[in-house]
Amino acid sequence: MDLANAARYPKCPFSDPVPLIRHFSFRPEINGLRAIAVLAVVFYHAGLGCPGGYVGVDVFFVISGFLISSLIWKDLEKGTFTFAGFWERRFRRIGPALIVVVLAVLFVGYLVMLPEDLSSLGRAAASQALFLANIHYWMNTGYFVGTAEEKPLLHTWSLAVEEQFYLIAPIALWGLYRSKTLNNRLSVLALLGGGFFASLGMSELCLARFPGATFYLLPTRAWELLLGALTAFLPRQGRLIQTRLMQEIIHITGLALILISIFLYSSQTRFPGLAALPPTVGTAILLWANAGSDHRTSVTKMMTWPPMLFVGLISYSLYLWHWPLLAFSKYLSPAPLTGLWRGGILICGFGCAVLSWKFVETPFRERRFAPRPRTLWVSTATSLASIFALGILCWGMQGFPHRFSPQMQSYARARSDTGLIIELTTEDIAKDRVPPIGVRDLTVHPTVLVWGDSHAMAALPAIDQFLKENGLSGRAITHSSTAPVLGWYVPSSISISSGLDQESIPFGEAVIAYVTKHKITSVILIGCWSGYLGHDSISNPLRTALLKTVQRLNDIGTTPWIMLDVPIHAVNIPKALSLSANGQALGIQNCARPSEQDELGKSDPELLTELEAAGARILDPKPLFLNEAGDRYIFQKGETLLYRDANHLTSKGALLMLTPLLRRNFHPDHF
Repeated sequence: MDLANAARYPKCPFSDPVPLIRHFSFRPEINGLRAIAVLAVVFYHAGLGCPGGYVGVDVFFVISGFLISSLIWKDLEKGTFTFAGFWERRFRRIGPALIVVVLAVLFVGYLVMLPEDLSSLGRAAASQALFLANIHYWMNTGYFVGTAEEKPLLHTWSLAVEEQFYLIAPIALWGLYRSKTLNNRLSVLALLGGGFFASLGMSELCLARFPGATFYLLPTRAWELLLGALTAFLPRQGRLIQTRLMQEIIHITGLALILISIFLYSSQTRFPGLAALPPTVGTAILLWANAGSDHRTSVTKMMTWPPMLFVGLISYSLYLWHWPLLAFSKYLSPAPLTGLWRGGILICGFGCAVLSWKFVETPFRERRFAPRPRTLWVSTATSLASIFALGILCWGMQGFPHRFSPQMQSYARARSDTGLIIELTTEDIAKDRVPPIGVRDLTVHPTVLVWGDSHAMAALPAIDQFLKENGLSGRAITHSSTAPVLGWYVPSSISISSGLDQESIPFGEAVIAYVTKHKITSVILIGCWSGYLGHDSISNPLRTALLKTVQRLNDIGTTPWIMLDVPIHAVNIPKALSLSANGQALGIQNCARPSEQDELGKSDPELLTELEAAGARILDPKPLFLNEAGDRYIFQKGETLLYRDANHLTSKGALLMLTPLLRRNFHPDHF
């Protein structure tokens, strides 16, 4: 602030009639902060350390909110702000490189992706052309919509959030600046703070019930951008903090909050919500602590180290390129990528980022390409329209299946053979909105209930057929990623779990109430038990919950049956077979071995005995999948594919493999 203004407002830094950031200039340490953020993200995605590296996206959000608000207000104070000018600069920054990446992804996708996946990619590309990628992925979040790690444009959701913010922020700030009553620091901070707390509260409240929406949508992410905006309008720290020691402490605190999140968070952390506060507050501290200070702290020196500055310069292109390279590599690999491969992919990502920064980003920003606004807008409109048209074409043509042989198409179609998908809620159970299986005659009393997750849904065709054969009626209560046990659940996480999270507790009690009310005589518990073992905890182990569930069912006069896992393979069977028909090998070596199965009771041999002693009856389908030698589990029987991915049976596979199991173990007298 100049001397005249300092003399005019000597008492309180919050009493400025305007935030007075007209002298704002870009600070190089921000590129160092970008480097930390992008390195955290890429190493997390590559599985090379940084278990909480996804918070790098949140760091980017705060930086964007800070820079955009500062630059808009600076131009407003100088009288040079125009909406067209702002949006032109924003597009020069993010548009060209993004368009190149999306077009490249569509081209590679056409060459290598199976029809269903190319169709999905087309929808994603069309959504990105409309700045709606986050909404697309929110609407297509779920257990049955494909593997997130193999979606080459998934990372563009965060860009869509920022793009939507760019449409709103200039209008809001222009309105504040033009207002005679609100054009002061205190009013601006109050309004931004109100939006911050409203969005943060919404994020935390919605996280358990609507994890996908909370993760992807602007209303529950806006607080991170608004935190950056708040930081821009705070009084410069040079007016408040005078000692170098205090500056060092503040800088180290900010950096520590970011690094602690990167290295101590994991994919099981409930995120975003309140868990996103440490990395975002740490970012805000660093942005604010460097404003108005001539002292270079140790943290500032680290962030302005030339290699860090260079990574910060290419951070946007690195973010754009690293994910498609990883996604396509995972898509095409019949086995999990080794650490060496993932490291090599990141090196390629850095190379692509440097080329993209030098030959795409920089020429557009420096106006060497499309120097006039009119030229830029025409080329932009043409490019986005082309991406939209190509995306719609891939979708409308169902992924161009004619690219593949009939055999490959047959394998690929097995991925869509999902059988019965039944996603119930606690309210559905309480209101008797439970779908029937077996005999549909309402006069036949239901005696069997299938309770489970997506593996139970996969088994339903066989159970449905078996009940019909015996003139029996049943019901199915299922929900993806939700174990059929009482008092235990898998927390929602950064992976956008499709489970019910804490709602699993009342969900399970509603099942018991339903069984009691309808006098169900047999309940079949089916789940991906080996998958839940990975989420187990010492304080509330799965074995305790399962034993409790069996005992409760016994107490109400119901026989509990527990179906163990079907064999789980290391690869997506239909996709791997489709690619093998295209020249890649898939043979007996890809069949799972009995010794490789992490199943219920393997690490706790007494568990199955205890469950049987408590009244449970165990159904083990694995022996039916053994090959003649008894050393491998088959994934195909004759011309029938048994799996629609690595662990879910197709409806045909369930009928072929599980129906004999049911006939062998059940007798109509059981019901």
